[in-house]
Amino acid sequence: MCNIPQIKYIITLCASFIFFSTFSQTKITLRITNEKLKPIPFVSAQIKNTSIGTITNTEGNLELFIPKKEMKNDFLLSCIGYKTIAVAIDSILKVPSSRRVITLKDKIFNLSEITVHQQKIEKNPQQIIANAIDSISKLLDPNPNIGKYYFRQIHRDDSTMNRIVEAAVSIYDPGINHDMTNCKFNIDELKSSLDNRVIDYKLLLNVYWRCVKKEKIDADPVIKSINDYEDTTVQKHLREFYDKKNSLFSSYFIKTNMIRGVQYKKRKKSLKINPYFTKGRPIITYSFLKEHQFKLDTILLLNEEPVYKIKILPNKKYPKIRYQEKSLIPIGTACIRVKDFAFLNFDYGYISNPNRKYYRKNTRFYYRFKMEFKEYNNQLYLSYLYSMKTDYNHKYYTKRKNGRQRIVQELINTKIIQNKKSINQQLSNLKWNGNQYQNLPFNQKFWKNYSIMLPTQEETLLKDDLIKSISKKN
Repeated sequence: MCNIPQIKYIITLCASFIFFSTFSQTKITLRITNEKLKPIPFVSAQIKNTSIGTITNTEGNLELFIPKKEMKNDFLLSCIGYKTIAVAIDSILKVPSSRRVITLKDKIFNLSEITVHQQKIEKNPQQIIANAIDSISKLLDPNPNIGKYYFRQIHRDDSTMNRIVEAAVSIYDPGINHDMTNCKFNIDELKSSLDNRVIDYKLLLNVYWRCVKKEKIDADPVIKSINDYEDTTVQKHLREFYDKKNSLFSSYFIKTNMIRGVQYKKRKKSLKINPYFTKGRPIITYSFLKEHQFKLDTILLLNEEPVYKIKILPNKKYPKIRYQEKSLIPIGTACIRVKDFAFLNFDYGYISNPNRKYYRKNTRFYYRFKMEFKEYNNQLYLSYLYSMKTDYNHKYYTKRKNGRQRIVQELINTKIIQNKKSINQQLSNLKWNGNQYQNLPFNQKFWKNYSIMLPTQEETLLKDDLIKSISKKN
């Protein structure tokens, strides 16, 4: 018979085996380039016949953890404008990580062709966008699903980073036929939360009162005067107000998610979801057609399927940004699949208006929103969501040596859960606390086996500098 210490040892050994089996994964790293050996950003990398995947960063690099059962599977690499390829995972692992470079060949159709792959081409870009709006509710999943995402939020200027938040996130979506506000968010694990900002509370208090007046938000009873910025209690509430403006759910996911934001049977009118804009825009509804001009640029290829690339330009009715109604104008591109008018890629932002009297030649984005979608089981799911906006203390308010302060927020999908039993289990087990500023302990074992979007070399150096700067202060 086993004595109690032996039983404890067996239980511990079994628990260790279960943990090892659960996290028995192999990390794969790759660099993706074009035929000119230049890196290709936002290449979708997905394990064949699964929803497990990630995308490349702006330097063409990616990292993904491969479950043990998928080691004999293929790796699918796809990007709009390039030929999709499948590479055996085990063959990649045989090559040293420093030499893992895969080249994608570009593929562009000629616009003068009447048909592509025996499909008739619609040459009216406005009609293409209208058809794509009609197709949103048919192509996004109508059933409940949970997406697993890596989330990153960076506050920075041209040469320094003063805040970063990295987290593993679960997002529950009840389906496209439900309002986006019914989605739920959970911070599963926190990788890093570093803050080295010097907050100008006087400036932040002015921003708060302006929001109360213009955006008609509920006033905080603690904040009573324009001169309370030196009060430590008021400062705490101002930080909470500022964090709420950058929250994962209401500020980022809803404001940026211009395509998922289209509510069921409400496509004719834009919803007032983004207070940065004077009328709550932009969002992809029929009103978007009246506010912009469109130009069919070319026809590209994705997974052997032709895709329209459409340029988005402003007209006289373009959506205005508060306090910058005339100084900034929108531009962008939309990539829409020919066969079913599915939105696959959407990139939209605001630049300086060249018609302004004091215009300085500058094509830099002041606000930018990006969306990428991937297909799984004949449904489209959010693969990548990006937002870049100016921070409250950017150069319009303060003279900064290193340029304007901006906030970049990104979501990168790593897995989609469709199974009802798994969804119900997670709905019951997770706390569904979507506050990315909460205090959570660092789980080293979790992050050793979790896929992230690799930082660029510049971002890595800036983060190292941020850590050193905080260490010196402490």
